[in-house]
Amino acid sequence: MSSRLGSDVLLVGVAVVIIVLAIAISSILHETPQPAFSQVITVGPVWTEDTWSCTSDADFIIYGTLISYGEIPSEISIFVSRAGTQPDFQLSPLEMNSFTIGGDANSFINITRTGAVTGFLTLQTTSNALASCIHI
Repeated sequence: MSSRLGSDVLLVGVAVVIIVLAIAISSILHETPQPAFSQVITVGPVWTEDTWSCTSDADFIIYGTLISYGEIPSEISIFVSRAGTQPDFQLSPLEMNSFTIGGDANSFINITRTGAVTGFLTLQTTSNALASCIHI
């Protein structure tokens, strides 16, 4: 009798796992697809001012790849509207540094350098968004 009870419990366990997997797969297949981040704006490596300001009327991501070329360490300060100033990034001389930060639609991100910094900033957002990165 205990053998039959054990196989019944195993059968119920397998059935529960199959049902949970079916629900998970169904919910994944019925999610509303998010628009692809297909617009790319890249700026740099020349910084004529100390601050870049990037914005978009859709959610966006900024990737930064920067290098400090002075003899003393440089610093990057990032301000995100609606979130405030983020911890400063210390850049060691002649070492490549990178970061990723995101912004909500209609917000802006200011990236300010202190010291000798060069590199590229890349903003990614949806193809139909109005987006820009400018020196301020």
